[in-house]
Amino acid sequence: MLRQPSTRAEPLAGELIVRNGPDRGVSRTLLVPFTLVGSGEACDLRILDETVRSVHCAISVTPDGPHLHSVGGLTSVNGVPSLARLLQTGDVVLVGPVELEVHWRLPPSPTPTAGAAIPRAAQPEPAADEPVVWPAPPARRSAYRRVAG
Repeated sequence: MLRQPSTRAEPLAGELIVRNGPDRGVSRTLLVPFTLVGSGEACDLRILDETVRSVHCAISVTPDGPHLHSVGGLTSVNGVPSLARLLQTGDVVLVGPVELEVHWRLPPSPTPTAGAAIPRAAQPEPAADEPVVWPAPPARRSAYRRVAG
């Protein structure tokens, strides 16, 4: 029923887990920037059922978490038909007869010194009465080319 199940033990940021049917327990890692779910061959998670649209929904990975976008109709999330919504861990997305449970975790945040900036070379401050001069913008080129005639 599903194509290319994920074999990763731990998701990078999130995954969808099949909760029912013959593929119960199969998981699919959420891809960046998005995962397509549907019956079509171009889908990352393919569900072969006549009630599933070719592209049923897309789940995009955003800084806030996974965001569901229904394509060509509504997709039920926790029993509520939705066009678009932010998904949370434990949400159940119904695609045709298949229930997909969302698992999401943010990647570990960097330690306070992990992104420490490299100090810049000291720049002399202009005197109060000295004007600040900005570099000239680059010359603009025409979008049209002259044709030798």
